[in-house]
Amino acid sequence: GRAIGFPTANIIAEKGCEPFRGIYTVRVRDSAVSEAKAWAGAGYFGDRPTFESPQTFLEVFLFDMNADLYGRTLLVEFIDLIRPDRKFASVAELASQMDRDCVQAKLRFAQLAKDNPCVAYPLGSAQEKGLI
Repeated sequence: GRAIGFPTANIIAEKGCEPFRGIYTVRVRDSAVSEAKAWAGAGYFGDRPTFESPQTFLEVFLFDMNADLYGRTLLVEFIDLIRPDRKFASVAELASQMDRDCVQAKLRFAQLAKDNPCVAYPLGSAQEKGLI
């Protein structure tokens, strides 16, 4: 991701834990930090069809974040599906779509900030506070 302007945290997913392949609005926390601040971002789960990859990846681009995440255990919360995975004709076309995906993710976070029904429940409230 860094080579095309979207540095991502790349996670190889274990078999059996696969969500739908596509682009998501995500929040990420460092599991080692109690009451950690959640970082907002856009996440990708899939097989990188544009690059014909033989592996499945979870890649997370965090907005306004420029920290070294290597070696950390991260908790990724899938908020909303933005779009299904697809193959692009070029890397430039992919990067352009990624810009649009990030705009959509930010809009969804803005809506979530206004109206998050999950905080009415214990689990949702604990997630919102960074406790889990």
